[in-house]
Amino acid sequence: MNEKQIIDWLLEGDVSIRYQVYRDLLGKHRNDLQARIAFEGWGKHFLSQRKPNGHWGERFYYPKWISTHYTLLDLRNLNLSPNNEIVKESIKQVLGSSKAKDGGIRLGPSTSLHSDVCVNGMFLNYATYFKTPEKEL
Repeated sequence: MNEKQIIDWLLEGDVSIRYQVYRDLLGKHRNDLQARIAFEGWGKHFLSQRKPNGHWGERFYYPKWISTHYTLLDLRNLNLSPNNEIVKESIKQVLGSSKAKDGGIRLGPSTSLHSDVCVNGMFLNYATYFKTPEKEL
């Protein structure tokens, strides 16, 4: 496959892939595609799995791979609009209920004293991407 064929193939994929191809490979920022991520493909699917309590999975870090934490990280990596209110609400909820005594984010109810540096880094990655005010962090 040549470069054009690869790009054409990628442009047949999920709307988040198309957005990233235009942005990163073709140098064109397509706001129209980014706006569609919440309503199509994987972005829509992930958002639809949010439970009424504001979590994906059962809580912030459980069960691990379908937890709120990893879903928020996936939504960030899909390049969901940084202004998405569903995500902003979930981040605010985590900040209000999952702070550890060391200032980081607790992984679960039994881990109140210490947080995990790696998870804190990932949390800061998506919290800042989704424009969480610094004073709330």
